[in-house]
Amino acid sequence: MEHGLSRINLEMGVSDGKVDWFVVQLEQNVGQRYGKRDWRQVARSDHHPDSAWGHDVEAERLHLDLYRDGQKVDVQRGFPPASAENAPAYCERFFEKRAGNLLERYGPRSE
Repeated sequence: MEHGLSRINLEMGVSDGKVDWFVVQLEQNVGQRYGKRDWRQVARSDHHPDSAWGHDVEAERLHLDLYRDGQKVDVQRGFPPASAENAPAYCERFFEKRAGNLLERYGPRSE
């Protein structure tokens, strides 16, 4: 889904009908010229229990990493429990409802 110059990007790894990992990001295009694509993450939720940098949503619950200009500036916690199978859809709905607020607060700044 796109919100003007922003989008929700979902990537997921599935095997045997089970979600192994996922990343759901709210991204904003900061390209300066018409047609140029330069997508930057604004907010991100992920599940990747087999990775050294990853999280396990079933053990740790969902979290939300917030970025500004490519740097992580905050992490929000306190989300309801969700299985790895249900979490990606929950994250998409969360971003759809809160995209405007997240982009205003954390999106790339105009120079």
